[in-house]
Amino acid sequence: MAKSNDIFNKGFDEGTQIKLYILHKYLQEWLPVFLKRRQKYWTDISLYDMFAGEGKDSEGVNGSPLIMLEELFPYCKTIKDESLRLNVLFNEVDKKRYEALKQNISEKLMECKNSEMCPKTKDCILKVYEENKDFKQLFGEWYPFMQNTAQLPRFMFLDQFGIKQITEDIFEQLVSLKRTDFIFFISSSFANRFAEQPEFQTYLKLNRESFDPTKPHHCHRVVFNYYKQLIPRGTEYYLAPFSIKKGPNIYGLIFGTNHLLGIEKFLNICWGINKNTGDANYDIDNEKINPIEPSLWAEHDISNKIQVFQNELKNKVLSNDLETNVEVYRWTFEMGCLPKHANEVLRELRKQRTINKEFRIASSNIHKLVPEKLK
Repeated sequence: MAKSNDIFNKGFDEGTQIKLYILHKYLQEWLPVFLKRRQKYWTDISLYDMFAGEGKDSEGVNGSPLIMLEELFPYCKTIKDESLRLNVLFNEVDKKRYEALKQNISEKLMECKNSEMCPKTKDCILKVYEENKDFKQLFGEWYPFMQNTAQLPRFMFLDQFGIKQITEDIFEQLVSLKRTDFIFFISSSFANRFAEQPEFQTYLKLNRESFDPTKPHHCHRVVFNYYKQLIPRGTEYYLAPFSIKKGPNIYGLIFGTNHLLGIEKFLNICWGINKNTGDANYDIDNEKINPIEPSLWAEHDISNKIQVFQNELKNKVLSNDLETNVEVYRWTFEMGCLPKHANEVLRELRKQRTINKEFRIASSNIHKLVPEKLK
């Protein structure tokens, strides 16, 4: 589906800028993992922008395709020297926007060619593919190849307009890819508003009872939980939401990865935007916490989300539901929190001699931890 009618005819609004900022920051974290790694187990790396739009807005601000290219340019010499193949697919279904996209991509590639970053090869070191197709048709064409090469690193940005494209089937296919991280956008207010319509059920099997009418700003959390329950039981997979308020409507991003490092990096970005809940560009729980002017009582500056998480973590450790440090941090990420939030509980329990004083408390790189018993 095409972007909304006027998104490229005027400057990107604050909500769109937040979305693009998160994409930009995650690419900065994702690319070095695969391009700077000393020992590589792959020859191909792929990025996909399936709803690319024109590439920039009317004021010249870069959209997702040009952000992707700009993040890739500093690695062109590495790609050449290490004989890697870097594939980038841009798709835009609207013909007029597709023509504008091609022109903007061509100009951006020429800009790189004339810079010092370019390795000056005969052909561009990046393998750029441009498509003008319906998303589901294109995804259906590429998915068998993705399945057959599931161990290759991939990042997918799926900036749909509305709710129709990332269906249960598409989501389950995305989750099945072993080394694929994705971010997709969804109009959660639309899901809330039209949940009772029969045609809505062909896309998402949500109903009116799923949404709390007293908490309309939580609608993206509802949509996120719907997708989360689609992950097969026993599968180690991580999702995280980020709600975006644009005027009276709530939209949102859903991030997916099967690796601890991926979810750690994404959550760090989100908590950098909102230090109270890490999952919205607004006061999603209406707690009115002001980080600039703290309350006289420290407990009033801790969000309800963190308090609930820490109380539940303490109970899970004491009841042996979580027995190792790695189990604690995995559960922490599943709850959308950071190691520092868990560490406050672990330090308290160690002081009380409830858990072992010797195990390692970590602040980052959780994927490298060796499991250690807490008790």
